Amino acid sequence: MIDIDAIKKLDVSPPLIAFTSFLCQEKGVHSFPDYQKLDLMKIPRLVPCIWVIDFRKGIDGGLLFHFSGTAMDRQYGYNITGHTWEDCYAGDHREKVLDHCFRKVYLEKKIGFTRRKDRFISDNLNKYRKIEALLFPCSQDDDHINFGIGITHFSPADDEVDSVYTAI
Repeated sequence: MIDIDAIKKLDVSPPLIAFTSFLCQEKGVHSFPDYQKLDLMKIPRLVPCIWVIDFRKGIDGGLLFHFSGTAMDRQYGYNITGHTWEDCYAGDHREKVLDHCFRKVYLEKKIGFTRRKDRFISDNLNKYRKIEALLFPCSQDDDHINFGIGITHFSPADDEVDSVYTAI
């Protein structure tokens, strides 16, 4: 079940609210949106920050990226589609994000949310960013979770960021 008021209480960035509103509209009377029926072209400005996890084989083999937007690929330095989240992300927050948020999307049918500060290092970049991410469960039959659709918002992090790792 998507509760937009609960998401708003997290004081998330506007793109995350816009994405949540989109999913609320698209799911209709169902508890969960059906990823395979979503028309992401209704929200083209958000698509670069969207990613999809394939839960059809469960989570024992890792959280497999089924789709990744260009902004996500840019952050990792390569196209992450077809790779697992565990293989792509080696940051300090890895276990907290996985155990307190993203695995619960599949296991408990809850929305995963994380806010954290992380360092990004590449050829010309070595700075901290604030990262906010939401991962929503998706279902074809409103019972079994087969995909998770997420959005990540990156912003400069000059100040401290209160880390949050939770399932809603």
